[in-house]
Amino acid sequence: MNKLTPEVVNQIAAGEVIERPASVVKELVDNSIDAEATEIVVKITGGGIESIEVNDDGFGIPRENVDHIFDAHTTSKLKSIEDLNSLLSMGFRGEALSTITSVAKVSLTSRFTNEETGSKITFTEEGKSSVNSAAKEKGTSIKVEDIFYNIPARKKYLKSPSTEYRKIYEILSKYFLVYPNIHFVLEKDGKRVEDLKSIQNSKTGEISIERLKDIVGEEFTTNALKVFFAGSGISINGYISHPSLHRNKSSFNNIYINKRAISDKGIVRAVYEGYSRYLPFGEKIDFVLSISINPELVDINVHPRKEEVRFENPFRIYKAVEDAVKHTLEKELSYNKVEENRKTDFSMLRDTFNQKNTSSTKSYYEPTNSYQPKTSHSIQDSLLFSREILSQPKEEDIQEIQKEERQDIVKIFQIFNKYLVVEFLNEKLWIVDQHAAAERINFEKLQKREDITSNLQNLLVSTEIRFQKNEILFLEENREFFESLGFFFDCKDTTILIKTIPAEFSDTDFAKLFEEIFSLDENLSVLSKNFKKRKDDILATIACHGSVRAGQKLSTEEMLSLFNDLSKCDNPYSCPHGRPAIWKLNIEDIDHNFERTY
Repeated sequence: MNKLTPEVVNQIAAGEVIERPASVVKELVDNSIDAEATEIVVKITGGGIESIEVNDDGFGIPRENVDHIFDAHTTSKLKSIEDLNSLLSMGFRGEALSTITSVAKVSLTSRFTNEETGSKITFTEEGKSSVNSAAKEKGTSIKVEDIFYNIPARKKYLKSPSTEYRKIYEILSKYFLVYPNIHFVLEKDGKRVEDLKSIQNSKTGEISIERLKDIVGEEFTTNALKVFFAGSGISINGYISHPSLHRNKSSFNNIYINKRAISDKGIVRAVYEGYSRYLPFGEKIDFVLSISINPELVDINVHPRKEEVRFENPFRIYKAVEDAVKHTLEKELSYNKVEENRKTDFSMLRDTFNQKNTSSTKSYYEPTNSYQPKTSHSIQDSLLFSREILSQPKEEDIQEIQKEERQDIVKIFQIFNKYLVVEFLNEKLWIVDQHAAAERINFEKLQKREDITSNLQNLLVSTEIRFQKNEILFLEENREFFESLGFFFDCKDTTILIKTIPAEFSDTDFAKLFEEIFSLDENLSVLSKNFKKRKDDILATIACHGSVRAGQKLSTEEMLSLFNDLSKCDNPYSCPHGRPAIWKLNIEDIDHNFERTY
């Protein structure tokens, strides 16, 4: 039997806490918050793979403790196991630091409140330095460089700098929302990308509409409904979406327990129970809820990164959340409330609810039955149509349609501005869904596109589209993919400017196109994680927007061109979402239907 060295033990332990650069950022920011910082500056280089620096103006570390806080199992937060029951701090300062120094190069400079000079210590591949004096204002600065430099097997699994930066931003944005009283600054590769001043008179754990607007944008905050609940030892504050803003996916569902961002399916379910009379079945909304509870009634240590919790009485929490949401909706959407605000927002409510099939003769919001199925013709619904229920076209079938192109077409015409009817000399009749056919053609063109400079159209006026910041990061991260398809754009803070597009997409609604791409998975994090697997679905979504639509009248030349292009496709029998594109009939089928025997 071999006894593991302390270094190896630390590196194994680090795997539970430090998965990627974002994990380091989380641990360091936790420590800054515990040090009662009012300003936290985070500097990221190379997606955090090269370096992460966190500076705060907290109370700092006493000189006599600097040499020990990096030792394993050292913390100023706990003395006994019983202390876990009442712990409200975000991190255990020494616990995470020891693991970070085992997988990265670290330097720390800190000045404790009552000391005149700062103290500095470094950790490199050569080991720990002695503690030296250093000039420093009050607070702590920690720099972490070259993460996993000594564990190549783990470092190779890190993603690109843009992906790792997006993960960091996702982590930080959760802190931004629940600590409106802290001034946060974020720098990326030397450029300041966030400068969030503290909100006057705000409190820790209190969701501020001003800070919320900075992070998620005006679409949510303009019509957001404020939630407040207090009772049974539980308090809840936050904001929920106006029901009129429901969509087939949510952009964010942020939950905080005692200021700690967590994931809890029960709380999410409780929110939707509160909405049960106000949302069509299966639709989603956005929300941010901060819940405070006696720490003795919740266990935060069931997950290595404290992202999940266990409640002593979960149903009491869930019922409080459901009641808080339901009360907010009933209060804000009642007849009296609508009449009270009629001059300012009645027209918005009326127009929005008319679009959701609510009777225009009613002057109040009528809850919909959440268990009624919702009819939709969105791309997302098409993707839910299983590709497996259509058998894959056989090679001889593909050869048949490709051969058919060379045969004489007797007639080709359009019916209902939706279908093409093609009659051949050999007594065959084909009905082609013009939109499904155009989708298939565009899909295969996009799949096979090699020269990204061919058939492009530069827009005279760039198309500007507003997105949430995490969506901007997603587009930046996958810029190369979109450029390979012919879409060139510049990213700003909360908008993109589309400058160049494939010529066949000149009439496309790009805002709707990207909205449907973002809707392919339940949230953006899942889509990003599965991006490679979902590329064909993304191509199918893009192909749809550049395609001939149902209801579009075509000339004879356009019909012939569409049919000929379809006949050259590798799979001409279905659209890329799996819906049939061709219905084939012959004279025998038609005769049989009319019971004709001659």
